[in-house]
Amino acid sequence: MLINQIKQMMADKELTQTQVAKECGFSAGALSSFLKGTYKGDNDKLEAALQSWLDGQTQKTAVFVSAPDFVNTPTASKIFADLDFVKMFGKMGVVYGASGVGKTQSARQYTKQNNNVWMITARPSICTINEVLYEMALELGISDAPKRAGKLSRMLKTKLSGTKGLMIIDEADHLPLKVLEEIRILQEDSEVGFMLIGNDKVYTQMQGGFNQQHQFARLWSRNAKKQSVQKNSKQDIDAVAKAWSIDLSDSKLMNALYTIGQSAGSLRALTNYLQLAGLTAQARGEGITLPLILSAQKQMEC
Repeated sequence: MLINQIKQMMADKELTQTQVAKECGFSAGALSSFLKGTYKGDNDKLEAALQSWLDGQTQKTAVFVSAPDFVNTPTASKIFADLDFVKMFGKMGVVYGASGVGKTQSARQYTKQNNNVWMITARPSICTINEVLYEMALELGISDAPKRAGKLSRMLKTKLSGTKGLMIIDEADHLPLKVLEEIRILQEDSEVGFMLIGNDKVYTQMQGGFNQQHQFARLWSRNAKKQSVQKNSKQDIDAVAKAWSIDLSDSKLMNALYTIGQSAGSLRALTNYLQLAGLTAQARGEGITLPLILSAQKQMEC
């Protein structure tokens, strides 16, 4: 029976009714009624949409090779340690460096694993004081947050104070000095940890270029932790390869992974290649080999 199949798939993949309804294009209320057998609308249309969704999920389960949810690499462990420090002591820190080395994924995993850790992402549309403070408020569960910066700041100070928590701001290189100063003051007033994550630009902005004088001095001196991650180590690549069940004793294959994983984009690119290679490997009923990885690399770089 379709209802039982839908319920089983939701249980197996730990999906909520809201998620399934959104993917099928109708309301969570309609799905809830259907699963209870009380839906009064067009049951044929809804059943067709659910059957199509179920078929898609079954196909994914059969042929799709996904990346491991998270690989705890040595680099990730270092980032975790810095996040622990700024959270424990209510300090401000920055993790900066090349893209694709695992900074964001490490921060997301840390957020999942720890209480009172919140994470927002700055971007061109979220880089003013109002927008950044409002994003923090939403992350903290303040659904009726005001739009005025002053009121927002006071509300956030009250909400954060005493939590012994940590606010992580990813893509912080988008933030100008005025916003960084607002964050510094909020961090000091609330006495919770703040970690800024981004590329090298966030480091130079907080440093004031190469000049630590004048308006940048207060900001720069508050940074208790400064972690640079410019590329991944061979140990990082080993951890990723092990997570994908690759034979680490195959020196030719591993040397190729080191070359890929320590170049621009590093772990992100390597994971993409492994995912595509894994699809082919599974279809053939074999393990991931060097030719499959190189073929995936060639396809994705075209």
